[in-house]
Amino acid sequence: MAVLNDGINGGFRGKVGTVVGYPQNGKWVIRALPKPSTKNKKSSVKQNKCRKKFRDLQEFMSPVQEFIRTGFNLEARSRNLSAHNAAKSYNMQHAFNADDQLDYSRIAVTYGKLEMPEEISVKDNEQGIEVQWVNLLGDSLIRNRDQVMILAYCLERRKAAVLYSGAKRKAGLEQLEIATALKGKKFHIWVAFIADNRESVSTSKYMGEILY
Repeated sequence: MAVLNDGINGGFRGKVGTVVGYPQNGKWVIRALPKPSTKNKKSSVKQNKCRKKFRDLQEFMSPVQEFIRTGFNLEARSRNLSAHNAAKSYNMQHAFNADDQLDYSRIAVTYGKLEMPEEISVKDNEQGIEVQWVNLLGDSLIRNRDQVMILAYCLERRKAAVLYSGAKRKAGLEQLEIATALKGKKFHIWVAFIADNRESVSTSKYMGEILY
């Protein structure tokens, strides 16, 4: 509350709305109140959870940005986004479990409507990771030229081995070489397919974790 010192036409002492009045050097002065600082404002539980999810996802995506950029390029174009933002948008909604923990089996590193083989298997060997699949599309010339994409991601070392344009769908087999320096490390594996003309891509399939 403010107090008028010399009637309605005089100065006032105290706070009125967003200003404060006070005497200074024989004159009455008013100034705006400082805006509340947001620096020390406490975030809500919901905000903190969202920020943690964002950080966890960003940490996962950073070492494999190029692969994700290729895998989400078409989705990004359709939504007028960057591929990075399209991937974050999708995975923020789908890649976390009920406890808000990042679930690798739910992560998509590529996104699209291209058909995936129904049967895919992965195993380790001396060179790295071997991926096999059963081609059920028969003699489809266009689809048989689709190429496999593979991401093997070592979370411990934040290192990845990738194939952007691997064997064609009709081949049924591809080998992803991994550096011998990573021998004995665990890798999370994702497999996808991309069209020869790069105008369609599948949503990636998580194949589990393999000890190389």
